[in-house]
Amino acid sequence: MADEGKKRPLAATAFTPLDENSERRGFRISPLYLGLGVLVAIAAGVFTYLLVARAVVFSIEPAEATLSVSGLSFHIGNNFLLLPGQHGVQAEAAGYHDLDTTIEVSRERTQEVELALEPLPGKLQVNSPLDEIEVLVDGQAAGTAPGLIEDIPRGSHIVEFRKYRYFPHSRNLDIVGLGQTQEVEVQLDPAWGLMQIHSEPAGAEVLVDGQPAGVTPLTAEVLETGTQLTLSRTGFKTWERQVSVKAGTEETYPVIELVVADGTIDVSTTPAGAHVNVDGGYRGTTPMRVEISPLRDHQLELYLEGYRKTVRTVRTEPEAHANLAVDLVPVIGRIQLTVMPEDAEIIVDGRVVGTGSRTLSLTARDHSLAVRKGGYETVAQTITPREGRDQSIDVRLMTHEEAYWATRPPQIRTGVGGTLKLFRPATTFKLGAARREPGRRANEAERNVRLERPFYLGVHEITNAEFRAFRGGHHSGAMRGQTLDMDDQPVVAVSWNDAALFCNWLSRRDGLPPFYLESGGQVTGWDPDSHGYRLPTEAEWSYGARVAEDGSSRMYPWDSEVYPPPAVVGNYADQQAADLVTFVLSGYDDGFAVTAQVGSFPPNDKGLYDMSGNVSEWINDYFEIRPNRGEPLLDPTGPESGDRFVIRGASWSLASRSELRLAYRNTGRDGNLATGFRIARYVDKAMAEP
Repeated sequence: MADEGKKRPLAATAFTPLDENSERRGFRISPLYLGLGVLVAIAAGVFTYLLVARAVVFSIEPAEATLSVSGLSFHIGNNFLLLPGQHGVQAEAAGYHDLDTTIEVSRERTQEVELALEPLPGKLQVNSPLDEIEVLVDGQAAGTAPGLIEDIPRGSHIVEFRKYRYFPHSRNLDIVGLGQTQEVEVQLDPAWGLMQIHSEPAGAEVLVDGQPAGVTPLTAEVLETGTQLTLSRTGFKTWERQVSVKAGTEETYPVIELVVADGTIDVSTTPAGAHVNVDGGYRGTTPMRVEISPLRDHQLELYLEGYRKTVRTVRTEPEAHANLAVDLVPVIGRIQLTVMPEDAEIIVDGRVVGTGSRTLSLTARDHSLAVRKGGYETVAQTITPREGRDQSIDVRLMTHEEAYWATRPPQIRTGVGGTLKLFRPATTFKLGAARREPGRRANEAERNVRLERPFYLGVHEITNAEFRAFRGGHHSGAMRGQTLDMDDQPVVAVSWNDAALFCNWLSRRDGLPPFYLESGGQVTGWDPDSHGYRLPTEAEWSYGARVAEDGSSRMYPWDSEVYPPPAVVGNYADQQAADLVTFVLSGYDDGFAVTAQVGSFPPNDKGLYDMSGNVSEWINDYFEIRPNRGEPLLDPTGPESGDRFVIRGASWSLASRSELRLAYRNTGRDGNLATGFRIARYVDKAMAEP
């Protein structure tokens, strides 16, 4: 035992190499373990599938249809376990169209899907001893019988059978469909009877519904529903009737008396267009074909305005044809035509006959006459010469400008009763006043202007009644108990903006384009091309108030340069206004303390009322003081902008030498008791270039 505790020395041993054929030792998987692993994996997959899959129950019509679903699935009958998502579904059954669709499986645990296959249409075998029977299904053509009618939808249908010369027949049929063929027997009843047909004379050809049936006398089959019977024979008129015979019976039609056929005549006249009467009855106009009964005389009459009546006796044989050509004899009248200018072109009935004055020899009927020349308006009219009675016609052509102005009225009426007068000034004159003019004010700088654009200017100032048609609640007020609010007094207490808005309202009422541009009830500008109502320009107002026929300018409204006025000529601050204003005309009494009814005083030489006195008037122009001693300003409309507007003319409250002058001007924006307005408008947009 003592030796067991001692360490023994290591001893070397001999190395023996591994035999190459011997099996190397390493890691080995047991088949048992491998099998168990596969089973575990399969079990895990099945478990996962059962966990994720959803139950889908298919309800299918018909019940015997076979069903298949794409993708991984388990099923018993029509109950399937399917993974969520899309699956293709196919179903088929005898007698039905195959179904191929896609369903969406959701994550609901149990789902139901209803499927229905479409049944195949049915077929109908129609048997009948007759042929070419038309078959209609629910009113639609389906084919002919005897034969097979295919593609009839399953269900109840109205099937109709028709054949010419037979009574139609219909019946209700239940079509089972599913590709099955059903049979039906059809027998149609004849719809005709017999008719014996005789004619006088005999031997007439007979057509039954357009088909030859023989010659009279004969027996023909005639429908109970009606048959077109036609008889024809050479030399006689064709006979046609709709006849009927009760089916299954026989009748004799009354003897048909054939009428001898008409003859025909082709009637023509030179010139054409003549009216044709035969035996007093109107037939038409030439050229035409006339039918007349044969073997006797007929009276044929030809009428054409401007030509003599022509009468002919005509006669024909049965079915004979003749031609009748007649040269009509004209009835001539003369017209002495005088034209200005002398080289104007003369056109009669669309044909040029020459130039200048001449005698026209024309048929006694209506003719179109036109006289024309370049640069002039053509005159066209209808002339009617008369036989044996010479006529004279004078035609003076107007230039385009003359014709233009001939169509423009010298006065127009507004929709609220006002009157405007036309002015065509073509005048150069001065605005303002000369430096040495007594009473001249600093704002009356002289300006050379020229008016060429024609315009209409109001004869009277706008009244309260006219303004209240626009703004019903307006009141012009009173001055210390003296009313300014009567209907026929001029409107006051209106701003320049209100006056412009009235103009636009009146333009729209009368169908004219508004002159002023508006935004939120405020005027923002104007359209100089518009011919709607507006306030007059300062140049237009001055022309109407001051400018005489020779182009000179008057100092005062009266025919004198003497102040004060020698007579009552207008409504100014007079003795009756002494309690209302500071300064009045001594010894002057116009009969009105404040405003007078418009038109109470005589008009000026242009026919305008109250251009001085009664009320001062709003002007379209912005106010400025700018002399112009060079070339005249053409049709000026004032500055393009400003903060005040021009006021022209004296009023009932003014009386000084300066204020009664026609050059007097003031400024403002807001309304007051002494300022009103009158209106103007251009003739139209094109009037400058007529």
